[in-house]
Amino acid sequence: MKIALVGPFPPQEKGEAAYLQRSCEALADFIGPENITIISQYENRPSATRFNGSIVRRAIRDRTSAPSYAPQRELVRTVIESGADIVHVHFGPNQDYGGRLGEPLVGALRRLRRQGVKTVLTLHSQWKPQDVICSRPAQRFPALLRPLIVRYFRSFMRGLRASCDAFLCVVSILKSPLTAEFARAYGLHDIGEELFSCALEFTPVPKSAHPSIFAFGFMRPEKGFEVLIEAFLKYCNRGGPGRLIIAGSATTAADRRYVEMLRALCEGHDRITLIEGYLSDGDVHRYLHECSVFVVPYLRTVGCSAPLHAALGMGRPVIAAAVGHNAMLGEAVRLVAPASSEAIAHALSGLINVQGALEEAAERARHAAMERRPEIAAARQYELYRRLLEPSAHGGLQ
Repeated sequence: MKIALVGPFPPQEKGEAAYLQRSCEALADFIGPENITIISQYENRPSATRFNGSIVRRAIRDRTSAPSYAPQRELVRTVIESGADIVHVHFGPNQDYGGRLGEPLVGALRRLRRQGVKTVLTLHSQWKPQDVICSRPAQRFPALLRPLIVRYFRSFMRGLRASCDAFLCVVSILKSPLTAEFARAYGLHDIGEELFSCALEFTPVPKSAHPSIFAFGFMRPEKGFEVLIEAFLKYCNRGGPGRLIIAGSATTAADRRYVEMLRALCEGHDRITLIEGYLSDGDVHRYLHECSVFVVPYLRTVGCSAPLHAALGMGRPVIAAAVGHNAMLGEAVRLVAPASSEAIAHALSGLINVQGALEEAAERARHAAMERRPEIAAARQYELYRRLLEPSAHGGLQ
């Protein structure tokens, strides 16, 4: 069994990169690293390196900054050269593979299937119709035309599903109602699920008179960091101890304007630190290690939160706004009403000022992370691959 894993890979500063690395490491224990080829994007020119015994082929031109509808010949060629029996693509959807959403990827997957390669796709973001209408590209069109964009997205999703032997949605819990909702919205059938895994790095929650409250992620308006700042100020005004650290990178002009707005909110408050820039794995580990509470104040989400799962993997108490996939994690985190600074302030007080609350919340986080160990996800992947390679097999991961 030879597998080609396709998608962003470290040190690329993309949300799926760390996820793909973790998947590769866990899968290698089942099939051996020599049977895995990682195929990823390059910035300047193609290259080949190794990662823990697996070959990393940076052979795909990243089309995010310069979209192109040209065929994805380099992807097809590299998969065939790897000798892979199965190609497993991790996908946004985004422009990594060209077009507006990755349309050339559909053609590449079809060509690979015609050449006898089994195709698996993991979809990291599930855009519902309302998410499509509210997206930045759709907002450039008159309101009257936006329903046509939903029809376009539906057609793309159906084409993508038809090009795959197995089509998986990343979820925060198995049998997620969000998967069924996504499938109904676009008329998709035989959709499987892939549980977002947690890298386990449990450390004791720091006991400090000045606890650290931490949040990180891409600096975008839908992340709701301004709500968290307002909540922290309320918490401080009520005598709450500690400091707040918010970190992340801004990738567009609109995001940078959002960061400036956050800076204005933080001005004059020396207990709030705003750090702009992409956090390395080492930085994430250090800030999570030092924090007592992790907060996910998102206003909207179309996929699972990687920062939230990183915090669970460290065994940190988590406060999360009940939106999207995060709302499914009530057994693991303290859920609060979206866009409510009062709810976050109350939750912070309840965790930090109530004796034993942090320890109880940390235990819930550790329990949830143990159920999401990478080796469990890898075992499910291996079983899917094994079934696909059986005669007359068809896809799906239930």
